Amino acid sequence: MKILALDASTKSTGWAVFEDTKLLDYGCITATSADLIKRIHKMTDELNKVLLKYTDIKKIVLEEVRPEQDLQNIKTHKALMYLQAAIAIMVHDNFSKIEIDYVYPNSWRKACGIKTGSGVRRESLKPKDIAFVKATYGIDVNDDIADAIAIGHAQINTFDNEINWE
Repeated sequence: MKILALDASTKSTGWAVFEDTKLLDYGCITATSADLIKRIHKMTDELNKVLLKYTDIKKIVLEEVRPEQDLQNIKTHKALMYLQAAIAIMVHDNFSKIEIDYVYPNSWRKACGIKTGSGVRRESLKPKDIAFVKATYGIDVNDDIADAIAIGHAQINTFDNEINWE
């Protein structure tokens, strides 16, 4: 089964395509417009191209948006929610047979053996995500692509994809 794993943001979205347990392709979509809606359009347009290239994707695994207390302002949280909704609408309208799963960051990191929890700051996790991808797949990528690859890795290597609410 082919899946598309996404670490979505309005400025830089990492993506990774897996078939069964093999990483097939990956990349990063960037948008620089000051206009949020234009950035969201660019993200969904480019993701649409990825889905057209890999026509047999059955599932999209998308990092769930969860506000981090005192670290993320409400404007950023809303922008990420808008992007998540735009992706869901684009998939619904153009690829209605593709299922979308949402996974929390602590769940996919746990599946990859990356420790999270009390006292662990988000900025300290990005280098660990990159190091995980380097050690597991032998490739050097930026943090957005690393997160997408790790999200996909967690999905294909976890039989119980239950959300970890810790």
